[in-house]
Amino acid sequence: MGAVTDAAMSDPFGLVGSVVDRQFRVDAVIGEGGFGVVYKGWHLSLDQPIALKALRMPEAHEAGLQGVLLAKFREEAKITYVLSQATLNIVRIIDFGATTAPTGAWVPFAVQEWLEGETLAEDLRRRRREGMRGRSLADTMRLMEPAARALGIAHQRRVVHRDVKPGNLFLMAPAIDADLATNAVVLKVLDFGIAKVMREGATHSGAKSTGMVSFTPQYAAPEQIESRYGSTGPWTDVYSLALVMTELLTDRAPFEGDDLPAILTQVFDPQRRPTPRARGVAVPDAVEAVLARALSVDPRARHADAGELWAALQAAGMQAAPALPTPPPGSMQAALPPYPSRPYARHAAPSPGAPRAANLVAIVVGTGLGLLVLLALVTWIVTRR
Repeated sequence: MGAVTDAAMSDPFGLVGSVVDRQFRVDAVIGEGGFGVVYKGWHLSLDQPIALKALRMPEAHEAGLQGVLLAKFREEAKITYVLSQATLNIVRIIDFGATTAPTGAWVPFAVQEWLEGETLAEDLRRRRREGMRGRSLADTMRLMEPAARALGIAHQRRVVHRDVKPGNLFLMAPAIDADLATNAVVLKVLDFGIAKVMREGATHSGAKSTGMVSFTPQYAAPEQIESRYGSTGPWTDVYSLALVMTELLTDRAPFEGDDLPAILTQVFDPQRRPTPRARGVAVPDAVEAVLARALSVDPRARHADAGELWAALQAAGMQAAPALPTPPPGSMQAALPPYPSRPYARHAAPSPGAPRAANLVAIVVGTGLGLLVLLALVTWIVTRR
């Protein structure tokens, strides 16, 4: 999703120029991958731009098989919708369904909100073309926080993404935060369509789920490639999230080269983990240790989910921050309480206890003024009679 960059892209389903489900006009192809084609379109009822993702499906001419596939797709669309209701950092699903394309193919589709911007993969490619070499740790943390929190919410709901990579992280145009007068990162996680709802009681040693499996080898965890390492789970997203962070810190792919067997050899080698230091970037000891754990070959050694990983990274970043100079004894600064480790929440709700003194004053003053106004009104009415 984003600006159309290649008007001459192929349209394997022949949907451009058609109206799907009597309300979604298909205007142009903006992306194509192994599992589908993404179109830019227009919602005729809402008069708004949309993205329509048409899925490539195996031959499914039988009505029964189509019903099964559509039911599975419906459940996955519902998962994405529920998650996007919980956080703005997951792309929002508007509708879903299935259509018969002009080519005769049966095509399930999902309609999503239209996003202006670019994927993190596009951002990284541009930076490499310009010869840039890695973001700072602070910038990397700031950039990845929305993704980590979105995945944390998904993991709390027992949903695993299983294809976390720069191409599935979308950077929207910076929004201005009026309170802080600074540019805020707006990032959305894409493509929960291959998400897996974990079965109750799933463990690291459980069997791998059946069905269509999709992942990108350069960002796949060992258990996605070899079932002997156990089942996929939140720890799988932890691994991929750490890989993306290493890539941001270095502006280099975590595993370079086009030789897939060579890449897989590195994935399974416990002595060659793609941590920032192993990729030539100096980071504090605590941060290196957290990312090294997240990139463990054995999923049982990793953080349990994205929330745990992010908490560990935040703590490591605080340890690495330089200490403030100690004020001289007796100074006014020395008498102040220590600065809180986390910023105060804006518009925090008042505590359920007794109101503060300032609130009491406001209540008393407000009530008093109200009584004076009422008394003046009554006096005016009486004198008019």
